[in-house]
Amino acid sequence: MRIQKYLRMCGVASRRKAEELVLKGHVSVNGLIVKDYVDVKVGDLVYVDGKEVQLQTHVYYMLNKPAGYITTKYDPQGRTTVFDLLKIEDEIFPVGRLDKDTEGLLILTNDGEMAQKLLHPRYESVRIYEAVVRGQIGTDEIDRLKKGLKMSYGYEAKMQISVISKIGDMMKIKVEIKEGKKREIRRALNFIGHPVISLRRISFGPIQLDKNLQSGQFRKLENCEVKKLLEYVNTRNETQNGSHRKTVEGG
Repeated sequence: MRIQKYLRMCGVASRRKAEELVLKGHVSVNGLIVKDYVDVKVGDLVYVDGKEVQLQTHVYYMLNKPAGYITTKYDPQGRTTVFDLLKIEDEIFPVGRLDKDTEGLLILTNDGEMAQKLLHPRYESVRIYEAVVRGQIGTDEIDRLKKGLKMSYGYEAKMQISVISKIGDMMKIKVEIKEGKKREIRRALNFIGHPVISLRRISFGPIQLDKNLQSGQFRKLENCEVKKLLEYVNTRNETQNGSHRKTVEGG
């Protein structure tokens, strides 16, 4: 097993972060610092910054993230992070990020393989948000967002919008996206003249935010939720791989 995959499965970090740890010399195998793609075998001793890491039982949590918290484990600026809310011993990491001012569902786990599949753009895992914006969004603007906006930084933002309610000179909407670009929703809505007042994620893939979970609270995913999550990522993985094989074979 490649060292990067081993670190992901141990819950040390995501794929990209695991690669960084290796390249920067933070990882040793059997007492030797590794900076390349080495394989880990049964019985090998793997350390990260002098601390041994081992394969562990996977755990899955959901957090109802409040606004004002950074989605990271360590912040060099000393800002408050979501891990200040978690009073648990499990070594876990967040699956993706929510912006500091964004609230709602954040999944945390030590299952790097699942996290990678859920986050990978190729699998188009659906994220659903509720947003309150200034002004009233018209059908023409909803169509523009559905087709995709050519943003100034070169990215085409696509999202499904449906109106929930009108609140004076504001509007509450549901936003569905399939890729989690940084501040994508805020940038796109601001681009068409509807700045976001509040933004809250209510689902990610098959996992929905528990309505009984107060802001700042967290809990383990129930067995049925874990089963749905794993079936979701594995099914999408198989579907995409099958589509890719057909495309290649068809020339």
